Amino acid sequence: MGYMLTNTAATTAAVANRIVTTTNMKNGDYTIVNGGVPVWSGAALISVTHTQVGGVTDALGTITITGTDLSGQTRTEVITPSTGTVAYGTVPFRTVTLVTGAGWTRDAGAGSEDTIVVGVAAGNIACGSSGSLGGVLVNNAVAATVTISHAAGTIMVIPSSQAAGTYYNLGGVNFAGFLKIATTNTNDLTVFHTGTMPSTYSM
Repeated sequence: MGYMLTNTAATTAAVANRIVTTTNMKNGDYTIVNGGVPVWSGAALISVTHTQVGGVTDALGTITITGTDLSGQTRTEVITPSTGTVAYGTVPFRTVTLVTGAGWTRDAGAGSEDTIVVGVAAGNIACGSSGSLGGVLVNNAVAATVTISHAAGTIMVIPSSQAAGTYYNLGGVNFAGFLKIATTNTNDLTVFHTGTMPSTYSM
């Protein structure tokens, strides 16, 4: 299988409210903002942040995310909110088309609803399945470290001092689950990798 390329030329920091801005929890569909896509051109893992209102935590229920992955397939994931913190999904979504709450019950009367936001976790997911990493090209002087990882952990870290034009020939390093590029600054690099396999395929 040949390699495709993914360019990342902007920060890939998490955006907590990228998909659903702060709103009262409910049973039903939430309003999606920003077209339901990450800031970057690849996919992202979804985050759900809960905030308690009224002094007692509501029965939080579940949040169902529906959208597409990098291969264009429809994907669905159920995320259970966590009291006063962030819960993360494990499915890389390129687009989110529907966010639905179910099983939520407020602890008191109207006006005491806990709130949530739905967003994207840090990191541009260039490939949403297992595959092979051929190389990495640094296109500008690296202003901050860049971490390239997969579902099993870190593959490599490009140091902040690396010069523009540096090419890392990795010769086909296997990665599992997904391939993610994470940077906290406006670095510019191109990653050469195999494409996303549809989830119905067997590896």
